[in-house]
Amino acid sequence: MLKTEVAELMNKDGQVFSIAQKITYNRNLSVEEKEVSEICDAWVKEIASNGNDKDCEIAAFIKRTAIDEVYNAPDELLDRLFDRGTVSEFDDYTVDKTPKNTIEAYDAVIGGNVDKSYIDFASLKPTWKSAQVEFELPYIEMRRNGFKSVALLTNYAVEALRNKQFYDLFTTVDTAITGGEQAITETEAAPSLTTWDKFSLYLLDRDASPVAVTLSKYAQALGRMTGRAQYLSEDMKNNFNRYGLVNFNDGINIASISGSKKLVSGAYLLPDKKIFGIAGKIGTLDQKGDLRVYETMDNNEEKVNVKIAGFEYGYCITDISKLAKITMAK
Repeated sequence: MLKTEVAELMNKDGQVFSIAQKITYNRNLSVEEKEVSEICDAWVKEIASNGNDKDCEIAAFIKRTAIDEVYNAPDELLDRLFDRGTVSEFDDYTVDKTPKNTIEAYDAVIGGNVDKSYIDFASLKPTWKSAQVEFELPYIEMRRNGFKSVALLTNYAVEALRNKQFYDLFTTVDTAITGGEQAITETEAAPSLTTWDKFSLYLLDRDASPVAVTLSKYAQALGRMTGRAQYLSEDMKNNFNRYGLVNFNDGINIASISGSKKLVSGAYLLPDKKIFGIAGKIGTLDQKGDLRVYETMDNNEEKVNVKIAGFEYGYCITDISKLAKITMAK
């Protein structure tokens, strides 16, 4: 009966992952959510007590609850930057766009995957990358914390996959902005009003609602730029004093990325000492295939080994002119 109940829960889109997130971050559960959690609790503890999950139900659970988040969950920032879609695992395709900059500039971004016989109309082949994550789930944790032990690692896995994708995309954006008025150098360790004026003017000349993406420490520094206070309303000053970060500056939306979020390697999700500006959609982003979750029960070590693979994403920058960046002093 317990197995059937868990299977029924997994068929409800997003519900179990939402509960997993609430448990991870110690948020209150509704009465219905508590009932779901109790069912999942008993299920996890039973597996840990028996050391037996012959049908790989943990892997099926992680796949079902995570797949909507890495493929289908709304991501406002990436939706603003890219035309997005999904292709099947074994498909291949090219992106046909009229280049806005030189063929040489595209070479720098995608490693020379440009058909140079077409100068006015290039077929760009997306760069494909993949991410995977592995973790261990000790039986003792499963017996002690039940469903919370699986929820914590499922949430961690989703964040790790999405963070890797985000890092790869903005590393490519950084590489794409090679010079000219798009690449602005700040001589100080934080942005100045003069530097920001150049940056914002470039973006606003190209889009009515551009976005700047940066680490939270630079979003905070934007609120403290010398000379900025004279342009702020009392409400804007109060908001900055309350939250410590700038959400808008000169009509530009500031997307602040927490410096506490890092890759497994310890790297920030964005290249450091940079503020990136995007004036409209810059290209395409597609995701290929489907998540594969492998589970191995290790009764000798009393743990479950889990590997999540198959998260592949292809991206192509087709309009470099919509990008700008500020680089702070080293």
